[in-house]
Amino acid sequence: MFADNDLISRRQLLRQMILALLGAWLLFLAGEICGHAQNGLLGMTLGFLLLACWILALYRCEGIYRHLDSYVGPGGRVAVIIFYLSFLVLTGSFLLRKVSRICAEYLVSGMQPELLGLLFLLAAGLGIGNDIQRRARLAEIFYPFVMTGFVLMLLLAAFHIRTESFEEPVDLSAIEIAGEGWRTLAAGAVLAVLPFLLGQVRQEKSLKRPLLEGLGKLWLLLTAAVLILLGTFGIGGIARMETPVLQLMAGTRLPGEFLERFDIVWLALLLGSLLFALGSLLFYGNHLAKMQGKKGRIFRLVLGLLIYAGSVAGGENGIEAHYLFLTEWFYLPFFLFLTLVLWAAEKVRKMKNTERRE
Repeated sequence: MFADNDLISRRQLLRQMILALLGAWLLFLAGEICGHAQNGLLGMTLGFLLLACWILALYRCEGIYRHLDSYVGPGGRVAVIIFYLSFLVLTGSFLLRKVSRICAEYLVSGMQPELLGLLFLLAAGLGIGNDIQRRARLAEIFYPFVMTGFVLMLLLAAFHIRTESFEEPVDLSAIEIAGEGWRTLAAGAVLAVLPFLLGQVRQEKSLKRPLLEGLGKLWLLLTAAVLILLGTFGIGGIARMETPVLQLMAGTRLPGEFLERFDIVWLALLLGSLLFALGSLLFYGNHLAKMQGKKGRIFRLVLGLLIYAGSVAGGENGIEAHYLFLTEWFYLPFFLFLTLVLWAAEKVRKMKNTERRE
C-alpha cells in the first residue's frame, strides 16, 4: 500500500532500510568479519545487538531530534546538521570510490574509475528528489527482486562449502570480539539519521518491530554470507582477498552451466543495492537541510559534487585510507554521545516539569 499525505508505511521504511544497507555490508563488512572467523561472527552478533539498542534509543528520542532547537538552540542545531552532512558526504565518497573501482575491474574493464563514479552518482541521484513517497515506491518495486536474488545467490554459493574449512583452529579472544562488535556498530553509523525521518512514517502501530525486523534480516543474510565464505575459502584464503564476496560469486554457477558469467548477475544485484544506498545519502542530506523546490535541486547538486570530489581526491591515500578510522573514532562516538545527551536532557526536562506541577 503506497503512502499518502507525504507519509510512508512501516513496511516501506523496513524495505528502504534493508536495500540501503545490505549491498554495502555484504561487499565490505562480510570479508572483514571472515578474517576473524569465530571471533568475527561473535563480534558481529554483539555489534547487531548494540545497533538494536541504539535504534531503540533513537526511536524513543525521535521527537527530540526533530525539535533540536529546543535543546541545543538554533546555532547548535545548525552545527549538528553540518556535522551530519559532513558524514553523509564522506560516506558517499567512500562508497562511490569503492564501487567505481570494483566495477572498473569486474564489470567494465578499461574504463576509468573516475568516469564510472560520475555515471553511478548520476544514476543514483536521477529521479530521487526530496519526495519520500517516491523513494518508498522505488523500494517497493526493487526490494522483492533484490532480496530474492541475494537469497538465491547465497543458496547456490552454499554448494561450495567444504566442512574441513571450519576445522582451522581459532582461539577465542574477547578483545577481537569487542573490536569486531565496535566495527559492526560503526558500519551502522548511517542509521544516526533515522530519527529525522521517523516523523514521516505512518505510526498506526509501534515502529519498534519493523526496525528490529530489518536488523534481524540483515544479520541473517550477513551471517549466512560469512559462513559460506569461511566454508569455501577458509581463513587463509580470505586473508588474501580484497572483496571475497565477489570472488565467491565468480566461482558460482547455475546447474547445467548455461550461464557462464553468473557473477555478473550477482554484481548487478549488488549495484542495485549500492545505487539505492547512494541515492539515500543524497536524499538524507536534502532532508536534513530542509531544502525544497529549486533550492533543493541546487543543494543536491552541490552535495553530489562534494561526494564526487571526495571520491577522487587523494588517490590511494584518499577517502579509502581514512574513512573507516574517522567513522569508528570520530563520527560514531559523537552520534552515540548526542543520543545520550539528548535523552538525558529530556529526562531532566520531564523531572523539572513534574516538580513544577507538584
